[in-house]
Amino acid sequence: SERALMMQQELHWRRNDVPSYCKATHQLCAFHLGVRATELALKDYGDLVQVGGALPADTWLKLCQALEQQGEYERALGEYQELAAGHPEERPALMALMAGARVAMNHVQRPQQALNLYQAAADSAIPHLDLDPNIELGMKHARAALAAAPVPAI
Repeated sequence: SERALMMQQELHWRRNDVPSYCKATHQLCAFHLGVRATELALKDYGDLVQVGGALPADTWLKLCQALEQQGEYERALGEYQELAAGHPEERPALMALMAGARVAMNHVQRPQQALNLYQAAADSAIPHLDLDPNIELGMKHARAALAAAPVPAI
């Protein structure tokens, strides 16, 4: 329960047991994401980062998705990119590249950034044959948006 996780977190904090505090905070963050309490999950994430901890890639991806669902596109994009950089060998990082590219393209209108993220996904060592059609389509749309963009006068 939430109360039990909060008590564990507090206990570990008082004992100055940072690894156990981080584990309890991660569990609390995952709990809050599960019940769609995004603001509380963000607070947990902030607490974790403040002590030098990090979320596992799968939980971090869910946090990024929650930010996106709330319409916090800039922050979601930044978190997607940090996730991809922090866990480059894990599948959630590949999913973060794809989601970040989609946000860059559709919500913050940065086709060059979207193209770069799609390219990073295409170049990823993580097996992604199932995503290749989506990556190619995303790259095609990003290139088309770049070609259609007006050239700024110098």
